[in-house]
Parts: sequence; structure tokens; C-alpha cells
Amino acid sequence: MAAPLWEVSLPERGARSSSWSRPRAVLSVTSESHGSEELRIPVAVGRRLAARGDELSPGSRAELLHLLAEEERSCGRLRVEELVGRRDFSAAELERRLREEGYPTGVSAELVGRARECGLVDDARFGAAFARSKVAAGWGRARIECELERRGVSPEAVEGWPEEFVSADEERERALALASRRRLTGSNDYARIVRFLCGRGFSPSLSCDVAREVVDAAR
Repeated sequence: MAAPLWEVSLPERGARSSSWSRPRAVLSVTSESHGSEELRIPVAVGRRLAARGDELSPGSRAELLHLLAEEERSCGRLRVEELVGRRDFSAAELERRLREEGYPTGVSAELVGRARECGLVDDARFGAAFARSKVAAGWGRARIECELERRGVSPEAVEGWPEEFVSADEERERALALASRRRLTGSNDYARIVRFLCGRGFSPSLSCDVAREVVDAAR
């Protein structure tokens, strides 16, 4: 059986990402067993294959795919180190990022699993740092918990949440400070403040109480 023919096409410079996917390279393969195929692969993997083109001589499609899998793992490990070197990630966030860049689901899960084992990724650590930063930014408890869950971290996994991060009195003070800075127009002020505070992640009951206090104080 003849060796497969293959080439790599890289995306144009400045190619845009979508909300769910990033630019990919294309591995074009022609083999006797499967004809012509186009495989979308991570750009880093495409660059590595293109750079090694002269030294690679797979004798079959299966050998080529094995080489591809090896490069995906190698480039993926470097990508994980690069990403977590910039900021902390939750496991779910990091796995989603790898998939968006074109790494296969199995490879992404394997790489993130190894990152967790060696401590590069720790959901409890990430959750605590995220919660502290958002409390400091004036977010309410409900919004912080919602965003933690969206990143794959259960609020219950964050040690000391919420008692050690923000007390009920402190949260009320933050909500009152934010609401007090709103300009009152005399038209639907109560409803507007409630919507504003809920949007910042404060609970509906707290938002209503604070809005009522602010409006009453202005009369």
C-alpha cells in the first residue's frame, strides 16, 4: 500500500475566533484506504507538523494519525503550561479552552487530569481566588456563585464560602453603597434600583430591602 500524501494549511494571519471555536489548521490527507480527507487540528499542532515535514515519513494513514496524536499531546502539554502560567483556571474552563482550540475531547480531558494531579489546576484554589476578587469588585453572593458554577466549580467546594469571604452585614453595606450612588429621578426609582442590584448579583430580597431604604431616605 502506498504511503499517504499529506500537507498542512495554516489559517490566514488575523483569522477571527468565534464564541465557541478558534482558528484551526487543516491537515489534508490522501490515502488508498480513505481517499481524500481534511482534518481540522490545533494551529500549534499544524505548525509543528509543517516544521517537521521533511523528517516525517509515515508509511500508512494509521501511522500518520499516530504521529498526529503524539503531536496533539505534546503541543497540548505546552499549551496547558502556557495558559496556567498567565492566570489560574478551573478544570472545566481549561478543558473547554483546549477543545475550542481543536484538541480532541479525550486528549483535553487527559491533559487536564494530569494538570490536576500535579497541582497546576486546583478548583478549590481557583474558586477561592475568584470569589475574593469578585467580592472586592462589588459583586453580590448570588452572582459569584452563578459564575463559579458556570466555570465548573461548586460553591460548596470553596472552603469557607461564604462566611469567611463576606458577611450578611458586609454584603448589605456594599449593596447600600452601590444603590446610594444611583441618581433618583422620581420615576420608578425603586424598580430601577432593584434591577440594578439584582444585576450585580445581590439576592432579590436584599435588593428589595436596600432599594426601599434608599427611596425612603430620599423622600
